[in-house]
Amino acid sequence: MSVKYSLALMSTKPGDNTAKKMYYAKAQADGVVTMDEMAEEISYATSLTDGDVLNVLRALIRQMKVQLAAGKIVKMENFGTFQIQICSTGTEAKKEFTASNITAAHIQFRPGKMVKVATRSEALSFMKVTGKKEVVVDDSSEPSNPGSGGSGVTPDPSV
Repeated sequence: MSVKYSLALMSTKPGDNTAKKMYYAKAQADGVVTMDEMAEEISYATSLTDGDVLNVLRALIRQMKVQLAAGKIVKMENFGTFQIQICSTGTEAKKEFTASNITAAHIQFRPGKMVKVATRSEALSFMKVTGKKEVVVDDSSEPSNPGSGGSGVTPDPSV
């Protein structure tokens, strides 16, 4: 299996329009797998039916929501941990800060050992694909075909 990527021309200093731009790899998703599909695959590997697996997964998700909302870190053994993280605007004085300064909350996932193995470069191969926003570069390194929206797949010879 290969992780597909495209190239994006981006600033070396985000927010600074005068900064040098360089090409960076951007991972490209290769489809979506649903919980139903995963449950079916898990059922083949276990003695559970896909309905049993779905019920367990749905109950797990409900419990995670409850525990995260209660401020707990949810540790899923070798899978990883989930924790609420918050963003806020700052105040000059500690007493000026209120809950209204909190602007967003998101879930931080820290992969466990079994998941980290899947992202080790020696366990992955990479395949370049043309992304919608990719600028195709010829051998002279001059940009051409801006906004090329092709979907061709080209194996990356550097891997």
